[in-house]
Amino acid sequence: MTKLRNIAVAFATIVIFTNITNAQTPKASYTVNAQEPLQVKYLGDEVGYLLFEVTLQSENEAKPLFVISDKNEGEFFASPLTTSVKPRTFKIEKRGEDQVLNFKLVIGKTAYVKTFAVNTSTIERTVVAERDITKL
Repeated sequence: MTKLRNIAVAFATIVIFTNITNAQTPKASYTVNAQEPLQVKYLGDEVGYLLFEVTLQSENEAKPLFVISDKNEGEFFASPLTTSVKPRTFKIEKRGEDQVLNFKLVIGKTAYVKTFAVNTSTIERTVVAERDITKL
């Protein structure tokens, strides 16, 4: 009888310990943060020019195309993407009030767009705002 009681207590202890251990196991997370293939950073301005650092990445086999355009002037730079991930610096001429610049990377049927609105005040202070747009 004592052996049976010891076995029952040992079994109950194992069941309780197993439940406590399973309750403390953290849930696995299977989310992956993919890095966006188009990164544009406003660096500042020089006399009459805006400076941007652009990093382009594409691991897709489709031929990616990078385009810079101005809302008023239209497209002024277009280039197929090379395999390098090295950041490039672009020096873009200021074109007066309310200039809007679009940096677009097209990979297959997906387009990644970063838009910068430039407002120059009378104190010669330049403000650049960024917006992200992804088209599928």
